[in-house]
Amino acid sequence: MVDWVLTVLKQSVFGSLGIIKSLVMVIIPIMIVLQIMTDYKWLEKLSTRTKWLTDFLGISKDALIPLLIGVFAGVTYGAGAIFFAREKYELSKNDIFLAMCFVIPMHAIVETSIIYWIIGVNPAGSLACRFCVALTGTLLFKWRIRKKS
Repeated sequence: MVDWVLTVLKQSVFGSLGIIKSLVMVIIPIMIVLQIMTDYKWLEKLSTRTKWLTDFLGISKDALIPLLIGVFAGVTYGAGAIFFAREKYELSKNDIFLAMCFVIPMHAIVETSIIYWIIGVNPAGSLACRFCVALTGTLLFKWRIRKKS
């Protein structure tokens, strides 16, 4: 009985350490790239080139940077960027709401796609499904906000 428990614990610990190693190998490079993009203001340049996208989603140009951070880095980092941008750019409540409507289903697409690929899930199918949910939800809320105004 004790041997079985020790075997299960040993496999659990080593399996968990393997997953943690894989996560660290994915997350740390992504965070470094995002920091470099922020420091060199590449995200700001990208937001000016994608005005058509902000108009389509119903958010201001200033809300795109935190939206992109959330999409590529994750909900926590993206939410922090949105709250920082709220004060810096004076984002409206609608900008924040619509940005989060898109970020929540689409958070951390690079990281999760790589993790899905590592564990054997098709990342393209997952990404397509998440994008459809994010786009549909955001556009429905945009329509509802515009209808209310």
